[in-house]
Amino acid sequence: YSAIIKLEMKVGRWAGIALWICSLNLYAQRDLPENLAKQFENVPHDSAFIDKLNIIAFENLKTNSESARQLSAYTQRQAQALKYTKGYARALSITGSTYWYEGVYEIAQSYYLAAARQYGSIYDSVGLSQMYNNIGEVYKKMGQYDKSLEYQLLSIAINKNDLKGQRLTLYNIGEIYIGLREYDKATDYLNRALDLAKLSNDKRVIAYCYWSYGIIKANQKNYTDAIGFYLLSEKLWTELGEKRSLIQTYQDFALAYQGLQNFARADEYLNKAQDLIIEIKAKDLQARNYLYLFRLDSAQQRYDSAIHYLYQYNQLNDSLYRSSKSEQINRLQTIYETENRERENQELRTETILRTAEIKSQRIIILAIGIGLFVSSILVVIFFLQRKRILNVNKLLNEKTEEVQTQAESLIKLNDELQSLNKKLESIVEERTSQIMNQNKQIAEYTFINAHKLRAPVASILGLINLLPDASVEEREQIFRFLKHCGEDLDKIIREIGRNLEGAIVEKNKS
Repeated sequence: YSAIIKLEMKVGRWAGIALWICSLNLYAQRDLPENLAKQFENVPHDSAFIDKLNIIAFENLKTNSESARQLSAYTQRQAQALKYTKGYARALSITGSTYWYEGVYEIAQSYYLAAARQYGSIYDSVGLSQMYNNIGEVYKKMGQYDKSLEYQLLSIAINKNDLKGQRLTLYNIGEIYIGLREYDKATDYLNRALDLAKLSNDKRVIAYCYWSYGIIKANQKNYTDAIGFYLLSEKLWTELGEKRSLIQTYQDFALAYQGLQNFARADEYLNKAQDLIIEIKAKDLQARNYLYLFRLDSAQQRYDSAIHYLYQYNQLNDSLYRSSKSEQINRLQTIYETENRERENQELRTETILRTAEIKSQRIIILAIGIGLFVSSILVVIFFLQRKRILNVNKLLNEKTEEVQTQAESLIKLNDELQSLNKKLESIVEERTSQIMNQNKQIAEYTFINAHKLRAPVASILGLINLLPDASVEEREQIFRFLKHCGEDLDKIIREIGRNLEGAIVEKNKS
């Protein structure tokens, strides 16, 4: 486990943030949903109860990620109360997967890191291997293939006997090599994953492998074979109820049919994807669908519709960016409020201790007085000692008061920093708004210029066509040559427009 410990040290800071987030969720969701409360009314709250809740939450991932997240938050609190680390780690992992299904990969990463630390603390190699696999998947989605490959290989090294985990990890490594465009290595890992999956009839991994085979074929411009593999994976995704993967497969169908110039079929699959996107509320897949619709309409020269989808894509991307920043601010605010409550509770506990000590002192004094005058000398000594104790308590109280004042100043400073952060975020929003307005202006100018460029060859073609009825045979041949020349000019202009539009899209993605 030495390699594991070193790797955990690298990600310790993120895991700490994840644990904060987890604790905040536990405050947010304290009760079991009503339908499950009735189902488990007479069931003892032990480790088996935690395992059942985790199973239900995992099943809800496919249909309702928000419901799964709420149930996992409750499960985390119960597991912590029972000190059931394995159940707690599993609940953290499921919470991370809810954000994964919604495409919020940074938050998903935080939960996976927190779960990995919990599994590592109890030396659960299977759970730790699964978490490193998930962490690698997040890095892959974020385009950090070297990091992704590092975690995937570590996942295999940690638990070589877990065949279920190995076949998924082998597939994930194959997918990494697809991203790196090393298709021979990718195919090798996919074949190994598929062989293991077929032995245990793991339909999920089998579907992933077929899907990735299709992606490789599509990247190699072999769209017909790609569609064949997509059909195999589509059947399995539908059977498994994996709607997110089904959406992504539909989008890849569309790209393949667009490559074959079958725009009607491409549009059909993007519409299928859109219906499922609305159902599962996946904003990241919605943004991708807008981008694919933009490219499809551009390929068909439906520029009005293409510009509409490009605008929708940019608007949704900006919305996702603003939502992410807003969520970060809310998390900081909640952390601040939680710390403040903890300080107040500590002060109340200190005050209670002081009051208890004072009451105890008073009782001792009253008891001493009741003994009688014959022990007056002893009472004097006791009074002196008690007085000294009270002075010490008062001194301690003064020190605590000064400490509270210092903490209050720190809180005021933190509030000022939060206000400064809000102003910076407002500036960023204004800047993004200005960029969008400039882009809209550029689009309008670009449309006008393109119309002007197209007008000359089109007008020439129409003029030559009008001359045909009255032209002689020789003149018609000359007119046909002119028509061909005008058509070639028109084709050059259209191709130039297409290249400019693609260049603008690439430049926008880079920025």
